[in-house]
Amino acid sequence: MQNDMKSSLSISVCMATYNGAEFIVEQLKSILAQLPESSEVVIADDGSTDATLNLIHSLGDARIRVIATEGTRLGPIYNLERALASATGEVIFLSDQDDVWLPEKVDRCLAALQQSTLVLHDAYLLRWVNNGLDDGFVRRGKLGAVRPYAKGIIRNWLVNGYTGCCMAFRRKLLDKALPFPKDLPMHDQWLGLMAEKFHSVAYIPEPLVEYRQHSSNATHIEKSPAGILQKIKWRLDLAKAIITNSIRK
Repeated sequence: MQNDMKSSLSISVCMATYNGAEFIVEQLKSILAQLPESSEVVIADDGSTDATLNLIHSLGDARIRVIATEGTRLGPIYNLERALASATGEVIFLSDQDDVWLPEKVDRCLAALQQSTLVLHDAYLLRWVNNGLDDGFVRRGKLGAVRPYAKGIIRNWLVNGYTGCCMAFRRKLLDKALPFPKDLPMHDQWLGLMAEKFHSVAYIPEPLVEYRQHSSNATHIEKSPAGILQKIKWRLDLAKAIITNSIRK
């Protein structure tokens, strides 16, 4: 049944990249292994200066489509927006450039999306261990322990439970979510809020991704560097965007 779903639904994986050469090949291989030939991986690159683009092209997979930035960098949020706007699939997965998808991720998400517009799942946190013997990334806990999900637009406005690399959704969500509002604090929270307000959300408590934690992460899971005034401004901006979006849509 799951193979039937994969063959009948068009899938887009949307990824924003910037200087991700260290992990991009491992991530893309873990994604492509789960996708039917009719799928696409839409990569919006924000002006990488390392080997990211060369490594992507070296895979030689026709399912990969790269959108390059010309001129000023957009940053992770509005760079990803370009990938979302260009995606053609009926089902859209979000992906970071440095994680690893577990083999059952696509099938489990597609099954959940039969009854919901957006699905969110847990992840293993991969942390760097340097003990002088076996240096490398190892599993150290689960995302749900530090960023638990709970339903509700108010709850997720106050305390965000959404993490982009753990999300997939049906295309109709983009009708509400795009274009992104100005000064958006994080794209995953905005997409989650639009799903909470206008659609339905399913949560899978099992980890389906290995979520790599390192100094270059765009999202800080356990402790945000933002001060209290910045956090208040973000929430006020989000509230304004939700109200404006409700009127416009």
